[in-house]
Amino acid sequence: MLGFDPQTIVPAILLSQALGGLSAGFFHHHFHNVNFGDWQTQDMQKVYWIAGFGLIGVIIASFIGIKIPKTVLSIYIGTLVFVLGIMILANMHLMFTWPKFMILGFWSAFNKGLSGGGYGPLVAGGQVLIQVPSKAAVAITDLAECPICLAGFIIWQLLGAPWNMQLTVPLCAGALCAPALGAWLTHRIPVAKLHTILGLILVLLGALCLFRILNP
Repeated sequence: MLGFDPQTIVPAILLSQALGGLSAGFFHHHFHNVNFGDWQTQDMQKVYWIAGFGLIGVIIASFIGIKIPKTVLSIYIGTLVFVLGIMILANMHLMFTWPKFMILGFWSAFNKGLSGGGYGPLVAGGQVLIQVPSKAAVAITDLAECPICLAGFIIWQLLGAPWNMQLTVPLCAGALCAPALGAWLTHRIPVAKLHTILGLILVLLGALCLFRILNP
């Protein structure tokens, strides 16, 4: 909307969200939304699965995303996020399994590497769908996003994507500052309400994405 080239936007988003994910992970642990106290907690194991398979997905997608039209990607991700929000609001659930976590991590990061967006809503929403508590789902998503986004940024740079400092620096500054408030709000909002809010946000994000693309 501000006139930046999409191939300039994606690397800037990836770097800023890598920093934001690290900051958010710290504050979510601080406010007890999740337990990142050591490397062996169940919450940290979920981060490993999401981030590990996500790294594979984002590396593959980064080689593809630099060539695919962003309009096609935006329509795909907007539709996906919208449907996921509807499923959460309808209280649909799937049984939790680690293979589903593996697929979720790969698929969401693949989308991230393609377009720079769609990761957070898909990972958080997907976890809620397989019955991970809402607060933990948000925190796990944020921390796992750090290595995935950093890998995506490095790949895009190696592929020769431009790096616009005028865009990157403000995005990184905002991404470092915002997580404290977000983690505190996640801590304060009751779990049942957070579940509904997350579903509504996904529906709204998906609808806005599709509206912007279909009505330029």
